[in-house]
Amino acid sequence: MQENTNNHNQDTESQESFDAFTGLVHISKSVDKSISYVKDSMNGKRKVFPTKWKRLNRNLMGGLQPGKMYVVAGRPGVGKSAFSNQLIFDTLDLNKNELIVLYWSFEMPGEQQILRAGSKDTKLQTFELLSVDTTLDLNKFNSYVNAVDKYRSYPIFFCNVPQDMDRIRKVNEKVFMKYPTKTVINLIDHSRLVLGREDTELQKLNTLSKGCMWLQARMQTITILLSQLNRNIEQEFRAKQQYQPLLTDLFGGDSIGQDAHVVLMMQRPYDLYNITDSYCGEDPIGLLACHIEKNRDGLLGLIPFQTDLSTFTIEERPAKP
Repeated sequence: MQENTNNHNQDTESQESFDAFTGLVHISKSVDKSISYVKDSMNGKRKVFPTKWKRLNRNLMGGLQPGKMYVVAGRPGVGKSAFSNQLIFDTLDLNKNELIVLYWSFEMPGEQQILRAGSKDTKLQTFELLSVDTTLDLNKFNSYVNAVDKYRSYPIFFCNVPQDMDRIRKVNEKVFMKYPTKTVINLIDHSRLVLGREDTELQKLNTLSKGCMWLQARMQTITILLSQLNRNIEQEFRAKQQYQPLLTDLFGGDSIGQDAHVVLMMQRPYDLYNITDSYCGEDPIGLLACHIEKNRDGLLGLIPFQTDLSTFTIEERPAKP
């Protein structure tokens, strides 16, 4: 009996040594992990952070998942920042104690992001809040103060000065050490404003993308990366397709598009291109079309949002019967 035990231990040690040397894992271990993953999900133990948008949650298999990169792409002015702001604030409302957001707000400072959030909450347009035409009256001012005061408690940290990927990585390591039980969300606005020493912009984007993958693998961070579309979408022949975005329209698609787990491509057909015909079966007036063009685990397709970007308000349209 002792000899059999010794032989078993030797076989186990030999297999572990082989696995460590080759990097190969026998399929049985993957089967065990898959069963455990499904069982944890069945028992409500799967780690996922739902948003307040039910249709988006379904396509994303429940919400935002640790260790994944979500690319939000669109042409300038389409509403990427407004969409991402609401996504972050709404997700924190539901999961505040479990998350920390590092908001790399390179395109606009943090106070402007709060101004937009306050505009949504009070339904006052920014030109009213900034007393452009007439001085904001005291009651509206107090409404704004009361609306934005709640954000003081949100675990969001802004960085308004462009950084390179090495600096972003080091900051993440510090935060991870200080808050080991929290999941970090890196919201990068936007990809082309991250600094780098590379010779070309595409090489810089590749460094950014690979750096985000490293953070996701080592620390299970979530990345929300805002990205531009190239100008291919605006060529005349694309009008026949109502300027619907494709993965090939993603700037730096060879790196960012391939490394992303989910690519959300935003379009406002009426506001940007004056399209009045039905757009993918939806009324184009006030439409922010969210095309999920890549999704490694979940569903593809269009999720329609009703928008009023004068107050940065975005709501999911109800599903059609």
